[in-house]
Amino acid sequence: MSKIANTATVLAAAFISQAAAHTYVKEFEAGGKTYPGFYAADKSGGDDSSPAWRTNQGWGFQPVFGDKINTPDIIAHVDAEPSPFTAPVDAGSDVKFTWQHDGQCGGEEVGWDCSHHGWTATWLAPCDGDCKDVQKENLSFFKIHQSGLIDYPAGSRYAEGGEKEQTGYWGTDAIFYDNANTQTVTIPKDLPSGNYVLRTEVASVHNNGAVSERQFWPQALNIAIQNGNDNAEIPAGIKATEIYTSSDPQLTFDLYQHDAGVTFDAPGPALAPCA
Repeated sequence: MSKIANTATVLAAAFISQAAAHTYVKEFEAGGKTYPGFYAADKSGGDDSSPAWRTNQGWGFQPVFGDKINTPDIIAHVDAEPSPFTAPVDAGSDVKFTWQHDGQCGGEEVGWDCSHHGWTATWLAPCDGDCKDVQKENLSFFKIHQSGLIDYPAGSRYAEGGEKEQTGYWGTDAIFYDNANTQTVTIPKDLPSGNYVLRTEVASVHNNGAVSERQFWPQALNIAIQNGNDNAEIPAGIKATEIYTSSDPQLTFDLYQHDAGVTFDAPGPALAPCA
């Protein structure tokens, strides 16, 4: 197949799959307990025993698009507001996010689609009090986990075509196709005990063209870190509305025609020293 025909086929598949390729954090595991994510028609719903923030993401697991990367919607999804509940978790322990996805690549999929590729990153921000009372625009996030464009495994679907046309293996591919839709992240042990907003996100760059077409699924949950290191300093952070710029190489990346072998982390600052 010619390069032009192959690229057209990939783009057509991505376009057709858009309606099905949406997601959210379906479950959150922390401190030995499993909590439901937020899934409702609008943010008036919700479970007061879940730490998941309420949003107007809606039934269709819709993304936040790239034209909103510097608006409050990128913090924790559309019109997000904190949950009244905070989940306890020990410093140094693992938490697990389970993202919505059913089916397998090559078949019918709901909640993601294998034409989609992008990074994942997880952040923390101190609440300076009860997280239910935070002003989300003022939160200062530091990054504790990331996984971007990892590599191009020989013989896999991630390395099909010429070297400059290969989609590559990304953090989202690991979540949805190798880890049963889950992402495990360690809460740093060298953090003071206290209340924090835990922000996690998957993104996709399958829609080529303007940055406004990039897709993001940010989610936030309230956690209370216990048994931390109260002599440690909280790392410097950044407002979520400042994580991305329209010139970020990850956002302007052409998934279907790019430098051979290129890899990169998720956008934004480097991992915090405690991560």
